[in-house]
Amino acid sequence: MLAETWIPAPPEDAGEEAGPPPPSFDAAAPEYNELARRLAKTAPFQKWNELTIQAKELEQEIAGLKGPDAEAKQAELENVKVQIADAEAAMAEMKQSFYDDPLSLTGWMQALTDLADGGMTTFEVSGQGWPYCSLRQLFGEVPSSAPPAGFFDGVERVLGTFKRRYEKERGPGRIQLLLKLAPNLFSDAWATGGAAAAVAAVEAYVERARANVFGPDGGVTAEGVPEPLDLVQLAWWDFEAADPLPVLKALQKMATDQLQVDEDSGEVSVSEPRKIRGIGLVDFPADRLKAAIQAGVPITCVQVEYSYFVRTAQPVVDLCAKYGIKVLARGGTLGGLLSAKYSSAPPPDPVRGDADLDSVPGCLDAVNNLGGWDVVQLAHQMLKTVADRHGVKPETVMLRWQIDAGCFPLVTSRWSNRVWRQFGYEGWSSFEVSGGRPGVDAALFQVESFLDELDYNVLGNAKGVVKR
Repeated sequence: MLAETWIPAPPEDAGEEAGPPPPSFDAAAPEYNELARRLAKTAPFQKWNELTIQAKELEQEIAGLKGPDAEAKQAELENVKVQIADAEAAMAEMKQSFYDDPLSLTGWMQALTDLADGGMTTFEVSGQGWPYCSLRQLFGEVPSSAPPAGFFDGVERVLGTFKRRYEKERGPGRIQLLLKLAPNLFSDAWATGGAAAAVAAVEAYVERARANVFGPDGGVTAEGVPEPLDLVQLAWWDFEAADPLPVLKALQKMATDQLQVDEDSGEVSVSEPRKIRGIGLVDFPADRLKAAIQAGVPITCVQVEYSYFVRTAQPVVDLCAKYGIKVLARGGTLGGLLSAKYSSAPPPDPVRGDADLDSVPGCLDAVNNLGGWDVVQLAHQMLKTVADRHGVKPETVMLRWQIDAGCFPLVTSRWSNRVWRQFGYEGWSSFEVSGGRPGVDAALFQVESFLDELDYNVLGNAKGVVKR
């Protein structure tokens, strides 16, 4: 009645120019059921669902039993009902946490959640669009009482917030974060301060990173043991200006349990638990990597730009294979250029930009290094031949080539509806489901490669576009 009496409505026009009727309410639309979908995937709900099924099965068994057997099953059922009540309480607490946490349902949180639900559970602090810290913070123009800032301080906080939220919903240990330490070589503490200064600087960085990743409590377990950071990768600006070895040795100390021996009993115990699980290197040349290995630093992985088209890091890859060090490879899709969008199409416009590329200037530099746009189009034709043969996306072919070469591919996460585009798929609410992994070709994750001898013969015919 209020709508009819208070709100003036224009006269209805039943003519040909009348527009379509207003859309009806869609309860399944993402904006309405986002909370319900997230709750349905939480650990408390999964536990409640499992217990409820178990209770129904027990009730059916009890209906056909008598005597002591029925009493035993009834006692088991009562125990399950108690667990169901606990699970319901946990579900209520989880639901309330969505209302208490203003970031729980933001677009960027959902984008990262969908990536993790699709199997992408390892994230690195780099890529276009991440909130790096300001240069003012980096070079020390902040109050002396403030903790030292790192170049990736902002993204550590973003990913740490996501990790805590996701693991609150799904359970602990689900997300791995690959951090980066990029020392300011203009600071005496890093460049010329000696081993003691390097240790102090690394310790300060690790403590700040732990606060960013684990929150104010620093990730201390119920037993009082600090949870270690998954991986800290050292990115060194200038190998001629300073030697990275003192910093690597300081990281080694942080990645090793400090032991003490009881003089009376001879019992060995941990006096200071490690605060880092692994040490990585970013763009270290082969000679510097070998120096670190010879110095006894346990290197977990090395990150380099390495793809079918760019193999200048081959000496590093070979050295890693020799010593059992993992390789994290960037550039598999040339920053997004090797997608159907740029097949038989003009190059990206450097003025307008392109959200589907890691970096338009970086992609154009890669094109120039390979020999021009015509070379990229030849690569597209080659990729299409292989991709169509297996029914996969061109990006999948290039990422699988990196895997077959003994590397772990690194791809840049897109935001909003572009979250799956690095794998050749659109959106996340209507993505294609293949092998249980949304928006990703299932063939990419198979143990055995889908690329065969015929494919490598096709790829081998494009040797002219490979930069060595």
